This record gives sequence, C-alpha cells and structure tokens, in this order.
Amino acid sequence: MQTELGIIEGFYGKLYTKEQRESLCSFISKNGYSYYIYAPKNDKSLRSCWDAPFSKQQLSDLKNLCDYCHNLGLKFGVGISPLKLTENYENKLPLFLNKIDSLVNEVQVDIIAVLFDDIKLYTSSEGMKQNLIVKTVFNRFNVNGNNKLRIIFCPTYYSFDPILEKLFGARPEHYFKDLMEGLDKNIEVFWTGNKVLSKSITKEDIENINQLLGRKVTIWDNYPVNDGKKISTYIYTKEFENRSELDGVVLSHAVNPMLEAELSKVSVATLPLLYKGCSAIEIKLRQQECLKELFKDHTEALDKYLMILNDNGLAGLDEANYKELYRLCKDAADNNLAIKELKDFLDGVYKFDEACLTS
Repeated sequence: MQTELGIIEGFYGKLYTKEQRESLCSFISKNGYSYYIYAPKNDKSLRSCWDAPFSKQQLSDLKNLCDYCHNLGLKFGVGISPLKLTENYENKLPLFLNKIDSLVNEVQVDIIAVLFDDIKLYTSSEGMKQNLIVKTVFNRFNVNGNNKLRIIFCPTYYSFDPILEKLFGARPEHYFKDLMEGLDKNIEVFWTGNKVLSKSITKEDIENINQLLGRKVTIWDNYPVNDGKKISTYIYTKEFENRSELDGVVLSHAVNPMLEAELSKVSVATLPLLYKGCSAIEIKLRQQECLKELFKDHTEALDKYLMILNDNGLAGLDEANYKELYRLCKDAADNNLAIKELKDFLDGVYKFDEACLTS
C-alpha cells in the first residue's frame, strides 16, 4: 500500500474525552493507520483564540497525547485555523510562528496542519497571502532539504463544491494559481473531493486535482463525520465505499471521524481494506466483525436501528422504534461504551453546532 492513512479530528461540536481519543488512537494503530492529527474546531486554542499562547496545561495535555501516539507507533500532528491572519498578516504572523514553535519544541509534533478551511476571504489576494504563510512555516522548519516537519495545509476552497462559494464568496479567479506559486513539492494539500461531503472519490477526480495543484493531494475525507446540520441526526457505521483505485494516486488519506469516537471505529476499520484491494464481501465482513466487537451480545438487537440511522437518521425512526431503541441503549449503556455513545446521541449530547458553516 503506497498511500498513508490517518485520522484528522477536525470536526465541530463536542470534544472527545482523553479516554475516547486514546481509545481511537489505539484502535487505528492496529488497523492500518499511521498518524493522528488533533484539530477540533471547538478547541479555542486552535481556532477562535489561536493567537494566544498555549497554557502550560494545554501544552502538557498535547505532549501527553503526542507521547501516547508515539508509543503506539503513530505520528502525531496538530492543526491550527488562523482566523484573520491574512487580514493582519504583518502583526499576527509572529504569533502564528510562535504557536507552531511551541508545538514543535515542547510537544514534539511530527505534523503541522495549517487550516484555512471555513474562513472567509479577508483580502482580494487571499491565495497569495496564504501561499506566503505556508512558505514561511515550511522554510522555518525545513532547511536545506532536511524535512524535519511534515506540513499539510487546507485551502479555503478545498473542494469544487458550490457551497463554499455560497458561504465564503466567489473564489478569486487566480486563487489556485496564487496559492500554489513556488510552493515546495514536500508541502501537502488537503482536498475533500468534488464535494465537501463526497459520496464518491474517483481516480479521475484525484488525477485532475493533482494536475491543478502540481502534486498528489491528501484527502480530507468527510465520512463518517456527522457535525453538520443535516448529518448530525445520522450515525454512520457503514463501510467505506466508492473510493477505489486511489492507492498511489493520493499521497495520503485522512478520515474525519464522527463526534462519537467509539462508533466511528466501525467505518474507520474498513478504509485500509479498500486500499489493499479487498473485495466488497471482505470489507462488509470486517464491518460486521467490528460491530460485534463493539456491541457484543447486543449487536443483533441494535442492527436494524443502526441501518435506519445510517440511511435516514433520526427522522427514520417512528415513535415506537425510538422508544425501543432508547430502552435497549439505556439498559446496556453502563457496561458498553459504544452503546453509551448511542444513548448520548439519542439524548442530544451531540446536537448540531451552529458554528458548522458547511452543513
């Protein structure tokens, strides 16, 4: 397998607990993944208050997570969304670099993700400004061809989906040209596919964007994430599909999981099998196996409800089905983490966050 697989915790909404995050990291380390990027949109230190220094406690928590990942054989990264950085470039760039310095020197991260996604255009030359910022970060840590730090950045327009222009304004005519001008080939670019929520990602899709950006992209896969207004009423435990013949065509593939960390494991377990060229039957068997690992003796009773939540969300449950599913979850939640997450989902613990702009 040529393409490297990872997880990017890049959703809006309720943050994972330490236990949830560590459990997911442990799981992916055994299932064909090689890195974990911490970048939740609701961590204020990484987005709304990115320009303030990390506290000692924040650095300690990130260092502990980094060490935990390293002990599992995973690379660890952090993603920062520098709001308004291009609007006040000269004054705020030193703050951004200091923030990254602390992650490199004190946390010892392997990856820095510079995230311009879901950020409005502050200037008419946004692509040029973003280009300069990414170059500055890269050159600070990669000297004379010695790539000490893996840099991935996410453009403001990370898909051809019209929803992005609707929300953030028309993409400047020369945005991609300005963005990629003179950018070192070792700098990676996130791309979600032709849609923000891409139901399929084809080899042809990726070859086209690779040509436009002059490098193999890293897929930011918004399946199975469920943080948007519509998708927040769904639980996605189906296997990955419609992502064939991508091995070696994409440089890397990062999965954005659901707000429910345990339940995310089911779909997450199947992506590596797609890249290995396994058959649809083999992939489905792994999905079913993972369901049984999570739900134990309750798998059969919950299966029909999970099918409904995958296909139709909460709207697909009539009153009788909702009550029966809730009863099943309530009776078993104390002894099963996945079922507890399902009960919390029914209780509205993971309700839609209005801050999610691309829903």
